[in-house]
Amino acid sequence: MDPRTWLTNLTPYFIYILLVATIGPLLFGFHLAELNAPEDVIRCKKTSIVTAGVELPQCIPMDPTQWGLVGSIFTLGGLLGALSAGPFAAKYGRLRTMQFTTIFFAIGPMFEAVAPNIGVMTIGRFISGIGAGAGVVVVPIYVSEIAPPAEKGFFGSFTQVMVNFGILIVQLLGYFLSRGQYWRIILAAGGLIGLIQTFGLFFAVESPKWLADEGSLSKAKKTLQKIRGDKFDVGEEVSGWGIESSDEMDDEEATLLQNEDSTSHHSAASTTKRKMAKKEILGILQVIRHPEYNKAVIAVMMVMLAQQLCGINSIIMYGVSLLSDLLKSNSALLNLGVSAINIIVTAGCAPLVDKLGRKVCLLNSITGMGISSLLLAIGIINSASILSAVAVLLFVSSFGLGLGPVPFILSSELVGPEAVGATQSLALAANWTATFVVAQFFPLASERLYGKVYFIFAGLAAFFWIFIAWFVPETKGKKTVDEHQTPYKIMISDLPAHASPAFPPIHSPQAQSPTRQISGLNLTHEASTQTRADAAGQSHAQNFPPSLIPPAFTPPSTPGRSTPNLNPRSVPVDTSLETPGSAPALLNTLPIVECEVRARIPTTTGHEMFLHVYRNNVDNKEHLAIAFGSEIRSRSLDAERPGETEFDRMTRGAYVGRLYPGRTSSRVEQIRREEGVSARKAVSLKPTEAREGAVSGASSTSSASSTPNGAIPEGAGAVQPLDPSSIPPLVRIHSECYTGETVWSARCDCGEQLDEAARLMSLPDVSPSGGAIIYLRQEGRGIGLGEKLKAYNLQDLGNDTYEANILLRHPADARSYGLATAMLMDLGLGGKRGIRLLTNNPDKVRAVEGPNREVVVKERVAMIPLAWKTGGKLGIKSEEVEKYLSTKIEKFKHMLSQQ
Repeated sequence: MDPRTWLTNLTPYFIYILLVATIGPLLFGFHLAELNAPEDVIRCKKTSIVTAGVELPQCIPMDPTQWGLVGSIFTLGGLLGALSAGPFAAKYGRLRTMQFTTIFFAIGPMFEAVAPNIGVMTIGRFISGIGAGAGVVVVPIYVSEIAPPAEKGFFGSFTQVMVNFGILIVQLLGYFLSRGQYWRIILAAGGLIGLIQTFGLFFAVESPKWLADEGSLSKAKKTLQKIRGDKFDVGEEVSGWGIESSDEMDDEEATLLQNEDSTSHHSAASTTKRKMAKKEILGILQVIRHPEYNKAVIAVMMVMLAQQLCGINSIIMYGVSLLSDLLKSNSALLNLGVSAINIIVTAGCAPLVDKLGRKVCLLNSITGMGISSLLLAIGIINSASILSAVAVLLFVSSFGLGLGPVPFILSSELVGPEAVGATQSLALAANWTATFVVAQFFPLASERLYGKVYFIFAGLAAFFWIFIAWFVPETKGKKTVDEHQTPYKIMISDLPAHASPAFPPIHSPQAQSPTRQISGLNLTHEASTQTRADAAGQSHAQNFPPSLIPPAFTPPSTPGRSTPNLNPRSVPVDTSLETPGSAPALLNTLPIVECEVRARIPTTTGHEMFLHVYRNNVDNKEHLAIAFGSEIRSRSLDAERPGETEFDRMTRGAYVGRLYPGRTSSRVEQIRREEGVSARKAVSLKPTEAREGAVSGASSTSSASSTPNGAIPEGAGAVQPLDPSSIPPLVRIHSECYTGETVWSARCDCGEQLDEAARLMSLPDVSPSGGAIIYLRQEGRGIGLGEKLKAYNLQDLGNDTYEANILLRHPADARSYGLATAMLMDLGLGGKRGIRLLTNNPDKVRAVEGPNREVVVKERVAMIPLAWKTGGKLGIKSEEVEKYLSTKIEKFKHMLSQQ
């Protein structure tokens, strides 16, 4: 079977061992960045309201030099691990080496987490470094040897993806736990992940390539068959190893050789063959002196130096403190964004390594980092926060394009199996040395040079670009080591001076595989050129799996289209009468939500609303609640928080009434109506109290019924207001639609529905008790903006929105409404009082109510398209939106009726 068809034959076991093995690089990234976010807390630079423990100090005072030592000692441990892992992996196997590294991953974090002083923390960091250094040596070799030959670059990129994922995990932990002694939990989490890898590796297998190199070809074939699956023909891949069948005794042969003499004879002969076939493992000094490998070693080491000396770890390790003065509280959040973008770019660009080539990706990556370094230097020097933030994001994106994943691939492609362990150790030793230099001296250089330090990184990027363009060969599409080594056998001086590294001249020397079979006797230049063209065509015809990473944040909507004053049609509902089997699948436990901030938003229509920003424990997105009416308040927002002042409460929106210059209190004496004080009588109170009470004592009718300044109209105290409890508030659960709300898309009516919901909730006669729009960041029915745009392309190819999602391997509707239920309860809209739900989807009624009907839907209010209600005079008029609405009715069973 053609190995290029790996995608259709990818086995769950291959995915399992790939993920378990790459936990090692994940922990490398984790420990590399674990001190970034909690730096101020660990060093006692930031005080905390959490009291210190009895046994352990809350923080450990350190000056910049001591802090640099704690950070850089990790790299010295990594250097030791890197130098030891290569020879160890070559002698004892890749799997056993990975199992051995987990010991350091488990022990190191224990010392870090319970460190009472600098010495113990330094020991823990050093031990963790040994495991990380060994892990990033052996794992790329292992992944390269178990990956399909034609996709080594693609799967090799997973090493860097997991490094970035480890960085993201620790940045997330740091963002939420950088207070009190919780920083110890951050450091201890690395040990837990190490234990998970320890358990997972018990079910992994040894590298089949290593087994074959050790002379156990029969065992290697069985192992490879287990990885590829029973239906996969591994013969072509095995033959590509270029190893003679020194152990050809299969099961049938073993059965025939049962008598003692023949068995003894075969055993002796087999042992002799194995010793002859097994290549001598080269040590570090032997590789350096080897005439065929020494130039490859220099190339790999220089690429590894480039990875670090172009400055990536200045952001990963010190980004928060570097940008804290410039971006203030946003520096930690920017680092989270940096980590997320690093993962997305590295994963998204993984196919480019095989399509464009290793060298092209490296050169473009270094170019982007060099330019970004210049921009970052200018931004920091001139205190341009936006330019600095953009430069950081471009810097990290450029790194993920090539300089992140490619260096880990080169060792196994440029040298033979007998030299790959030593070469990888030398390469990672260079990498760790460069990391130590950056970790130890960047804080001092940054303190003295400030932003000018990035001019140094820009100069280094220019140097490495020239070196890689001149010296490093392209290894894309070459299956044997001989093909990789050919460029070094041709002296650089023999190449034309104008040869471009990205676009070689037509008659440039081309590497030829000694095992390539050429049909007939046609050995002309045209024949070999055609062979290469066919191979290139096959390479570019590969289909890679679509991205499954949804965007973590997309811009919010901007309502702007006015709609006619048409009352909606509502239908009473009672889901308690439905049969149990008809209920949709719901979460057993609702998410935990907390409102972080609330603010008054005056709208272009003259009404007012309150925008609430929510965080939760299931994703990292900022979901929103838009409340109309003064009685809809967030319980989590109003709850008192330890140590906060009245000014803090007003700043985050936990106030009653309305803010005005000079206000000093967030609360009014409990609503005067409870004390029997009318609005007229309140005039005798103090001016400040009167101004606050006038608003807080207002009825919960829409803000449209009050005067522009929020005060109650004169005479309001004498008129009995409409009892809002008689009519449940309106609620709309709206999923984000960037295209429909912001870029004027006529493919859907999402923007129109959002505007209509806001209009209805602001009308006193339609919704006297106000209403709330729960705005969930679930772009494209939960599949993300990028995947939604792919679905649009599939719709243009003749599929409807339902079919497009299925073709992209997504559910037709991947949304969850547990967050909406939890947010409604926090806003006080749960319970038997009920709500009126604006929706055309009957299934959404039960989904919003929650597993135990925490929210009760009394009525379902229809959302009819404006074009239907006005006979085409208003609303969206397009062929795409009509198809969209038709699909909603036919396949999603929405009930759109004009009656």
